[in-house]
Amino acid sequence: MVTLEISSTDIKLMETSGGKVTSWASHSLEPDMFEEEVITDPQAFGATVRRLMASSGIQARDITVSVSGLYSLSRVVTVPTPLEQPVTEEAVFEAAVEVMPLSEEDLYVSWQTIAPGEGGQLVLVVGVPRDILDSEMRALKSIGINPRTLDLKTMALARAVNREKAIILNIEPNSLDIVLVVDGLTEVMRTIAWQQDDFSLEEAAEHLNSAVEMTVSFYDSHHPGFPLDPATPFFITGQMSGNLALMEQLQAITSYPIEPLTPPLECPPHLPVSQYAVNIGLALKGTSSSKNTEQGQYSLPDINLLPLVYRPWRPSAKQIYFLCAIVALLVLLFPLYQFASGAMAETSLLQTKYNAINSLLQQRQLEIKNREPLQRAVGEYNSIIDMGGGYTDDLAIIRNEAERFNVQIQSITHEGNSIKVICDAESYTVFREFLTTLEESGRFLSPIPEPERFPYLEGGTVTITPMTGE
Repeated sequence: MVTLEISSTDIKLMETSGGKVTSWASHSLEPDMFEEEVITDPQAFGATVRRLMASSGIQARDITVSVSGLYSLSRVVTVPTPLEQPVTEEAVFEAAVEVMPLSEEDLYVSWQTIAPGEGGQLVLVVGVPRDILDSEMRALKSIGINPRTLDLKTMALARAVNREKAIILNIEPNSLDIVLVVDGLTEVMRTIAWQQDDFSLEEAAEHLNSAVEMTVSFYDSHHPGFPLDPATPFFITGQMSGNLALMEQLQAITSYPIEPLTPPLECPPHLPVSQYAVNIGLALKGTSSSKNTEQGQYSLPDINLLPLVYRPWRPSAKQIYFLCAIVALLVLLFPLYQFASGAMAETSLLQTKYNAINSLLQQRQLEIKNREPLQRAVGEYNSIIDMGGGYTDDLAIIRNEAERFNVQIQSITHEGNSIKVICDAESYTVFREFLTTLEESGRFLSPIPEPERFPYLEGGTVTITPMTGE
C-alpha cells in the first residue's frame, strides 16, 4: 500500500507491505503552493508528487491520501434510531444540522455509525470543503494517480496511535491537529491554523499547551459526569515533533503524560515514526490493526471520504451476488437452450422444405388450371371421334331439314354424345313437323325429347342424340 500525506508545507510518501514499512520519502513545498489549504497550481503540485515518486522509487496509481482537517467539520451525534435498525442518511442529517452548520453545497459530507448510545446510535459526521478536496483530486489526476481512499489527518492519527484513550497533538509549521480519543471513540477532532515563526520557543510551547487545554475543557463541558482522565496518555506527532527543544519545553508545562508513538506496524529503527504518523494511520485504514484487541475490541472510525464522483466503479456485494445468480441460471438453462436451439433449427429446416413443397404444389395447381381448357377441348374432340364420321352428316341433315321447313337455327353445339340445337319456326305446327322429320330420318334416337310446353311452342332448345352415340 502506498500512502500520501498532503500539507501546505510538505508532502510525505510511504510504502508498506505485509504489515511493514518498506520505504518513505518527503519533499518541501513552495510557500505559495497553497492558499487556505486549496492547491493554487494543481499542475505544479502534481509534478512535485511525480518527482518525489520517481526519486524515491515509490510507484503506484491507486493510493490512500490524507486531507487537512482545517475548515472541515466533524462531530459525533446521536441519531434516534433503534439499534436493530440501520441508520438512514436523512436521520443523520436531521441530527447533525442541530449541532453543526452542514451545507452540501460547500461540503462533501460523509458519516459512519460508530457505537450504540443513549436514545439511539452514535454517528460520526464529517464535512470536507469541496474546494479543498477538488483541488487535491485535480492535482493527483493530472499525473495519473487515482486515489482509492481519502481520510482526514485527524482520523489517521487516531488509527496510528491505536489507543482506547489518548490525546494527540499533531504539529505542522502552519497548522496543528488535536484529537481526543475516549473509550475508543474520536470524541473531538480539531485543526487550528498557526504560524510557528510568529512565536518564540517558550511562546510556541505555551500556545500549543493552551490549545490542548482548551480542547479538553470543551470536551469536559459536554461530559460533566465523565471528564477526561488526567492520566490519559499524550502523543505528539507531526513535522515539528522533531524539534527537540520545543518537545522539551512542551513536556515541561503539560499536565498529561507524554508517551512515544508505538504504531501497530513494523517500522525500521531509523524511521521518524512521529513525523510519519499520518502515513502510518492511512496504511492501517481498513485493516484489523485499527482495532485494539487487548482493550475491549473497540474500533476507530474508518470512513472513506472520497466522494462517489471520484471513485472508480466497483460492483457492490449485491451486484456481485446478482451476477453470480444470473451465471448459475445460465449454466442451468444452457442444456435447455441447446435443446431449444436444435428444435428451432430442425423446425426452420422443416419450414424451408414445406415452403419449397408448397411452392411446387402451387406451380402444379397453376399448370393443371391452365390445362383444363385444353383437356376440355380434347374431351370434346374425343367425343366427336367416338361418334364417328357421321357427325358431319347429322349436322347436314339438321341444317337441310331446318332450311326445308324454314326453321331458323340460332346455334348448334356439341356436348358429349348429344347435339343441342336452338331454333325458331314460323308456327308450332312447323316446329313439330321439323322435329318429327328428324326422328323419321333414322339417324337420331326417337322420340326426340319434347321442348318445354310442347306441342304449342314455336321454338326453343332441342337436345338430339345421334344413333351412333349408343
